Amino acid sequence: MPALEQIITIELLGEYFKFRADQNSRLDAREVADYLVTEVNQVASRFPAHAQKTNKLAIVVLAALNVAKQHMELKMEHDEFLESVASRASTMDRIIASNQCH
Repeated sequence: MPALEQIITIELLGEYFKFRADQNSRLDAREVADYLVTEVNQVASRFPAHAQKTNKLAIVVLAALNVAKQHMELKMEHDEFLESVASRASTMDRIIASNQCH
């Protein structure tokens, strides 16, 4: 059976975009879309009003770079967390093994 889809509409800089979202996803598509809109609006707010109309691409690219940076930072933190957990688990295994030998 095909996955259920929903259509999400967002407005970015006066333009409307629609995309399909899988309703079976663990992510809330509306929350993802709202996050993007918020990020674009934050970047746009740093531009003068007249530049917001003429520099739409620059605004969207800067917002995309911000989101990509946040993603990479979270990925790095996640990887460091996993390494820390693995290291602690290894230490615990050694302690348990050494206590079983005695």
